[in-house]
Amino acid sequence: MSDDNLVSAYVDDAERDAEASVRPKRLDEFIAQHRVRDQLDLLLQGAMRRGSPPDHILLSGPPGLGKPVSVEALVLLENGSRRRLGDIEVGDRVITRTGAGAAVLAVHEQGELESVRIRTTSGRDVVAAPDHPFWTTEGWTKAGDLTDRDFVANVLCPELVADTVQDVAEYKLAGYLIGDGCTTNQVTFTGGDEDVLADFRSVCDRIGHGHVTRPNSARSSMIRISGLQPWLAEHGLLGKNAWQKRVPDFVFEGDALQVSAFLGAYFACDGTVSRRGRDRYDVVVEFYSVARGLLEDVQHLLLRLGVQSRLKLKRGRYQGRPHESWRLSVTSQDDVARFAQRVTVIGERGRRLAEWMPRRDRFDERLAADRVASVEAVGLQECRCLTVDGDHTFTVNDFVVHNTTLANIVAAELGTGIRVTSGPAIERSGDLAAILTSLAEGDVLFIDEIHRIAKPAEELLYSAMEDFRVDVVVGKGPGATAIPLDVEPFTLVGATTRSGLLTGPMRDRFGFVAHLDFYAPADLETLLHRSARILGVPITAEGAAEVAGRSRGTPRIANRLLRRVRDYAEVRADGVVTLETARAALAVYDVDALGLDRLDRAVLTALVDSFRGGPVGLSTLAVAVGEQPDTVEEVCEPFLVRAGLLARTPRGRVATEAAWRHLGRTPPNGTFGTDAPPGPDLFSVQTDQP
Repeated sequence: MSDDNLVSAYVDDAERDAEASVRPKRLDEFIAQHRVRDQLDLLLQGAMRRGSPPDHILLSGPPGLGKPVSVEALVLLENGSRRRLGDIEVGDRVITRTGAGAAVLAVHEQGELESVRIRTTSGRDVVAAPDHPFWTTEGWTKAGDLTDRDFVANVLCPELVADTVQDVAEYKLAGYLIGDGCTTNQVTFTGGDEDVLADFRSVCDRIGHGHVTRPNSARSSMIRISGLQPWLAEHGLLGKNAWQKRVPDFVFEGDALQVSAFLGAYFACDGTVSRRGRDRYDVVVEFYSVARGLLEDVQHLLLRLGVQSRLKLKRGRYQGRPHESWRLSVTSQDDVARFAQRVTVIGERGRRLAEWMPRRDRFDERLAADRVASVEAVGLQECRCLTVDGDHTFTVNDFVVHNTTLANIVAAELGTGIRVTSGPAIERSGDLAAILTSLAEGDVLFIDEIHRIAKPAEELLYSAMEDFRVDVVVGKGPGATAIPLDVEPFTLVGATTRSGLLTGPMRDRFGFVAHLDFYAPADLETLLHRSARILGVPITAEGAAEVAGRSRGTPRIANRLLRRVRDYAEVRADGVVTLETARAALAVYDVDALGLDRLDRAVLTALVDSFRGGPVGLSTLAVAVGEQPDTVEEVCEPFLVRAGLLARTPRGRVATEAAWRHLGRTPPNGTFGTDAPPGPDLFSVQTDQP
């Protein structure tokens, strides 16, 4: 299947909004968690009648609440600029999956987390926590679950609101100087194409800078420009050699015409147009540079014009020495056609591009597919995440990711503000004091992974929770002074996946403790009917029950399976999700009756067939299925243990009787988890010998 066919999976606006629509935003939208919903409703209603903040709330549930990305990732803003995720603030407007802008509602500090680096075939990469969802052709997929068979999404032609005062000529000037300019000593531009040289002189005339042209060699001329140093210094171009050049910040804030002018000028210097094969009308457009960072910037700008490209390292020799440079290649004929239509190139390269330009253009989609090349662990990385209004997505390093889905329901019900942070981000008591003193009356403070809060900050939180005051210590030693500060009445909502790690004093100060359980099949059926209405998919009660039974008690999995069953129903059936259609579709996607996928069954099959049911060590089992031990332990085992198919024992992993029967095998006598009497052994054999 080609990349172009995969891209078409993004074009349905209803499906884009479905993922955000199915998430509850108010208590009455909860489909399950009935006990917690009723208890929380009583708590909030009572508090609102009394006109006081509710008691502090502790939410405990399965892992997977936080979805952070490295703070070094670049987020695309609505004005076209890109900013480190670590520098994003509440109120900033970021580009979402739809290509439109949306406001950042909250910023979540996650601290240092175990992370993975995702690289794609286009040369892009990003670091994120394994739980962070990326938008793929199969829907939302966690970073740790991505493989080289997945395609992640890049946003094409975002709806930017240009905010720049620079003239188009300045964009062309920047492109020319980055390509063939010298800014280290005297400011000069060197070239051999007379049309390009003439255009460069006209750009200087328009901006008002004098210039002198002199011969440089038999085939080239050099133009010296006067009075340009202040402009170069302002935009970070002064004194930069070929390895240090980057696209100036103002270029990112330009509109499509201005970005096109920059790319056209730069391509006229450091670009090539070629054909691959005499008998094939196959045109390749390439930029080249020794600076990878420069071509990464250009790759992003091309994406804004709807052009996908691939960054590659090229090794060779220059003047008898080993030499490395980078190539940014546009090879798809649809991308080449869009480049030729959107970017005006002066000179011989422009004439060649116009002559060879492919006569087709199929770019109607908002997103482009970028195939995953590798996913590798990179250890602890400082991470962060956002809550974004509307589409609940944003872009980092050109990839579409999901924002965090931490509970904002309490704040929505009370009609108050919410401040969101996380335990790992609060390292000192002063950090927490600054947050607490900035809260308005009735605000909600949400602390994710509250069990990881620093001990000094936790002790400061005690007085804030009980007396709405904090004592800030100023100075050190005998001269230290405690300054009491009042805190506006607030409600603390703490979330944790490991409530056992909370200290007793902290746990006792919560007036309401709720445990969020996995969803029952009946609740998932109701959820699937609602999601089907949003997606416009006809579904029968039997079809919903079949999908719900294979969803592992998790709404996210249920919605993902529903979309895949919908595809099957529309392509190979009559469009209605029935019992038979659901079974046939899920068989295609290797999801069995219990919700086990290929890897789950591989683990059980290895246990039963290769190790006679166990016990077997984790590392040995992982080698048997060709996966990493942490993948087996963290991805497969939690559900297999919860489903009663696998047991962890001091001697290793053991397949239960249910696992044998699920695989269609007859369990041997004495299998773990069976009630059958064990067979005789050395110590139970009765003999007639005295």
